[in-house]
Amino acid sequence: ARDRVAIEDVQVYPDVRAKQVRVRLSLRNASGREASGALRLAATLQGGEALPPLEKPVTLAAGETRVEAVYPMGEACRPWGEFNPAVYVLRASLAASDGQVEYQDARDTPFGMRELGVDGTQFTLNGERIFLRGTLECCIFPRTGYPPTDVESWLKILRAAKDHGLNHLRFHSWCPPEAAFVAGDQMGFLFHVEGPFWTHPGDGDPLDSFIADECGRMLKAYGNHPSFGFMAYGNEPGGKKHKEFLGALVDSWKQADPRRLYTAAAGWPMIEQNQY
Repeated sequence: ARDRVAIEDVQVYPDVRAKQVRVRLSLRNASGREASGALRLAATLQGGEALPPLEKPVTLAAGETRVEAVYPMGEACRPWGEFNPAVYVLRASLAASDGQVEYQDARDTPFGMRELGVDGTQFTLNGERIFLRGTLECCIFPRTGYPPTDVESWLKILRAAKDHGLNHLRFHSWCPPEAAFVAGDQMGFLFHVEGPFWTHPGDGDPLDSFIADECGRMLKAYGNHPSFGFMAYGNEPGGKKHKEFLGALVDSWKQADPRRLYTAAAGWPMIEQNQY
């Protein structure tokens, strides 16, 4: 339960070279009256220093209000990577009033100062070439029948992978829970995440809209995590129009959320929209 005037969503877009982040917030006003107040942003390095806060006045009409702010990370901000996985937490606090009622809300959002890119046939992380050493994660948990949803269990999985020299997991046709991303952030792992699809996209049936909607929900829910590095619709698509459908889908992802690299699907197709 939250106040009638509250923070609906927070997305953090790092700019490593400029040492700042662009914060995009969705604020909700269900009070039935216009409200005004102040939004406060403050980042803290996990286990480290707190950065100076930034305050921004806001006026909230009924319904949704979108707000953007640029938050400076300071000259000493630490990049996120395999060997130094510096994780920051951005606390967004809202204090507002509609003239009759006072409202309060706050959200904590983890993020990392990291940018992924492509240099020829190689990946880059914060401008430096990297080599992904990975394995397949097929959601096989025979003792329980479901993946763990606590951070410590995922840290155990990633420590085993790291002990074998790995830094990367591909989640085959599924998206892991929040706890996996939290553990990946802490361990400096990069995840390739897929929608839960192994089918014929682009045939024009209701599945097409579900693919777009579900992948959009994955990006919104987990897109701030630095471990969420790569994304595909799913695995090995078929159908006569899968190239056209997936090409348009990849283009929409690149435009909406450039924080990771995108490809149409695992296996194929090799199309010009793919970033890898």
